[in-house]
Amino acid sequence: MEIVIDCLKKEDIDKAMRVGIQAVCDLGAKNGIKRISAGNYGGKLGPFHFHLQEIMA
Repeated sequence: MEIVIDCLKKEDIDKAMRVGIQAVCDLGAKNGIKRISAGNYGGKLGPFHFHLQEIMA
């Protein structure tokens, strides 16, 4: 599954990712979730990098 988040501000993307990741974590491995990752695509999608561990800290 891939989820795309489009926003104008970095803070909004951080929040959307945090809420989405938490929702997936709440479902847990018993529902088949094995991994959460993020793609960079060589910076072609914008100037920001979103580090999942930092967003969830």
